[in-house]
Amino acid sequence: MLGHVNCLKLLFLGFAVTLSLASSGVLAQTQMIPFVHEKISVLPSGKRVAVSFRERPCKSGECREADAGVWGMDGGIPRFVTEVFLVSIDGSEFIIPRKFYQDLTNAYQLNIFEQNARVIIELKGGEAAGAYTARFKLGGMCGFEREVCGEVCKEIWERTAWYNSFAYEADPRCESGIQ
Repeated sequence: MLGHVNCLKLLFLGFAVTLSLASSGVLAQTQMIPFVHEKISVLPSGKRVAVSFRERPCKSGECREADAGVWGMDGGIPRFVTEVFLVSIDGSEFIIPRKFYQDLTNAYQLNIFEQNARVIIELKGGEAAGAYTARFKLGGMCGFEREVCGEVCKEIWERTAWYNSFAYEADPRCESGIQ
């Protein structure tokens, strides 16, 4: 009989702690919220890179069941859609077309760094089987490469190159493609 009383006390204590955590908002913090990154970074070369990346909740009926063409989840309907991905380097806008980021969902981290004189924007998202790392390797203002790999990049799962044809007219260095 004493064992049953102790079990009931333990059960009641667990329930009380759960209520306490819920009322203090601790459990609410575990709910997913749209990822937002608004930051200006100064790289070692002195380049000033401004990035605005914002997700928003899907509107009713807007997001369809994820298939193999969506990064960041392993099936189901995405909760968020990437609404904004704006980049400027030293005050000049660097255009990244929507089709290169609309398939990236559930982002949780964005890093900006340089590698071989190129600006790299690294976006991490998803979890478990849906985890990804997307790297945008910006080449001057002429274009970029996007590489998508797992959470730890050991092999590239997808590589895409985009050349900014508008820049070719304005910058003769773009004739050779991404720099």
